[in-house]
Parts: sequence; structure tokens; C-alpha cells
Amino acid sequence: MPTPHPPAQPLIRAKVIRDGNSLAVRLPASLGFKPGEEVALQIRRVAAWPPGYFDLEPSPDFPLPDRMRPEAREARKKRLFGPAGGF
Repeated sequence: MPTPHPPAQPLIRAKVIRDGNSLAVRLPASLGFKPGEEVALQIRRVAAWPPGYFDLEPSPDFPLPDRMRPEAREARKKRLFGPAGGF
């Protein structure tokens, strides 16, 4: 006989923040954790492009601009950043 799944835990959202040169997860105090306790996190990427987004045809109502030729880009960099041309 298969083992029943444990009851689903409530979904708790936590915010990722920068802490010096590291990232930290900010947990609500209502969870009752004490400093130094360890927690296991399940990583989920929430933001994503919808399936098929990149398969769409460009709209004729919104034409994309022509790209600059390489020579024009180099001339622009020299004009903006001096003879070294920037990066």
C-alpha cells in the first residue's frame, strides 16, 4: 500500500536581500525562528517568459530600428570616450 503524502505546508513568501557581498533571505518573524537556526528552502523562479513568447512574429505596427554599422559604433565610442574608444 502506498504511503500517503504528508499534508501540504502553507506557502510562505520570503524576500531575497543584499547583505554586504552576499544575499540573504528575509523570513517573517511570525515564523518563530531563532537566530542561528537552520532552515531548508525550496527555490522557485517565479518570473519567467510565457511559453511560446519568443516564437511570436514581430509586429508590423512596431518596427525595430536598424542596428548601427560597426564603423559607426566605433566612431561613436571614440566620440564619447576619447581616442581609446572606451572599453
